[in-house]
Amino acid sequence: MANTNKITIIGAGQVGSTVAFALTVKELASEIVLIDVVKDKAMGEAMDIRQGTPFIGPVYVHDGEYADAKNSDIVILTSGVARKPGQTRLDLAQTNVNITKSVIKEITKVAPDALYVIVANPVDILTYQFVKTSGIPANHIFGTGTMLDTARFR
Repeated sequence: MANTNKITIIGAGQVGSTVAFALTVKELASEIVLIDVVKDKAMGEAMDIRQGTPFIGPVYVHDGEYADAKNSDIVILTSGVARKPGQTRLDLAQTNVNITKSVIKEITKVAPDALYVIVANPVDILTYQFVKTSGIPANHIFGTGTMLDTARFR
């Protein structure tokens, strides 16, 4: 049975492009949309994935705008600025909160019924902000929490 999930990834940096690649290789979606403020970055990453997975089943990976996220089943938010050396996650919180606010405003218009997975840092703060400001039911919003830190600790 073919997978008919549509997954949108916002942020085509290292995390977003890796998530897109993993979803493609595992054939967990029929369509994957990459959205980034640097449009050429999203386009390049989508092209790399398509060209690097020629024998993978029918997974359509492409770049797009927020409108292309319409009817997404899952939206994965990886956008945000990277932490600089010596900078704590709380130091970059306000910048990434502002980025997330702008994303919420756009994505919830076109994908109001999607499940949202927040991966951007600081993930707990951004997940809380998404729950409080998006209008999306809280049981549709998930944060990866300390899962990555726990994996690193091993």
